Amino acid sequence: MAEDLPFHDIEAGPPPHGRHVALVPGAEAPLLTLDLPAKLTGSAREEVARRQLRDRIGAEGERVELRPYALPRSRTPWRRAVVADRACLSDWRRRAGPGCRAVLPDYLALPAAEGLWTVAVEAEAVRARLGPGDGFSAETPLACGMLTRALADDRPRAILAPGEVPDWLTAFAAAADIPLVTEAAALGALGIGAPGILANGEMALDLRADPQAARAALRGAILPWRWPLLAGALAAAIFAAAEMLRQRALEAEIASVRTATMEVVRESFVPSGPILDVRVQVARALDARTAAASGAAARPDPVALLQRAASVIADTGVVTQEVRYLPSEGLRLAVTLGDFAAADALVAALGEAGLAADLAEARVSDGRSGVRAEIRVEASE
Repeated sequence: MAEDLPFHDIEAGPPPHGRHVALVPGAEAPLLTLDLPAKLTGSAREEVARRQLRDRIGAEGERVELRPYALPRSRTPWRRAVVADRACLSDWRRRAGPGCRAVLPDYLALPAAEGLWTVAVEAEAVRARLGPGDGFSAETPLACGMLTRALADDRPRAILAPGEVPDWLTAFAAAADIPLVTEAAALGALGIGAPGILANGEMALDLRADPQAARAALRGAILPWRWPLLAGALAAAIFAAAEMLRQRALEAEIASVRTATMEVVRESFVPSGPILDVRVQVARALDARTAAASGAAARPDPVALLQRAASVIADTGVVTQEVRYLPSEGLRLAVTLGDFAAADALVAALGEAGLAADLAEARVSDGRSGVRAEIRVEASE
């Protein structure tokens, strides 16, 4: 974890060979608060922040670099930034050493938690961490004024003072009626969680990283490709336009064919009524014309044929069980009679009535006395 890495004061001498976090003087990398619009994001937000910085410090703004203090766990847009001289940043990168994992202002090495101020005093140098989102390093007189000013904006629930506790800090805490503790273990009784060191994503503020240089390198890598990309985009646009024109021409042709088809159907197959399904309606019209051409219309009316046969059957007392008609077979009657002779007599009677009748099938009726016969009846020529 990041907080397990040892710290190395970059001003104290050569860097160690192992992994470490290099600390630079916080007074040379102060954390400034900026007035930035909440909805402004990305590079536009950084540009506005640089403009505000130049307005504050004048011509010196061209010599400094700005690093947004955007903690990964923060849910609000960043409004603070670390500011440092370009020459100092270059020197810190050179002196960081190969095992360095990040270069940070020294005040970020203090433990931090919500509702807690951490103030570390060494001789006349003061480092302060005013919660996870703020901090500074300064000489004692300036530090007293900065703490007083910060107290007007945000009142902590406790002040943690590891190491030496000077009288002015004790007096400050007493005047503000804020508990002053020297051990982190005592914070639990005050309802404050255990403070963490580099536990809020501070490693992301590595001062060695140069976001402007990264963007410039990206622009430099993309720039040679701008003309091929532009030519490709232009070719894609031309192709899309050609495809659109071809599709419109095809749609116009389809509409023309559909109109011509409807005109032919209306003229030749469906002279009246709605045309709902061209294929089905044309097929029906063709079937009707084929049937008419093959003489289907000249076939006898099955209802009239049944009426003539029924008049004969009624006189004989025969029981009719089934009547069916098929164009290919004609009218077929299934009847029950007393015996086979009665079936022959019925066929003869139908013939005498002017009908062409023949006995298609005759058999003994299942489970009953008598004979079941099927008689085919057609109109005689």
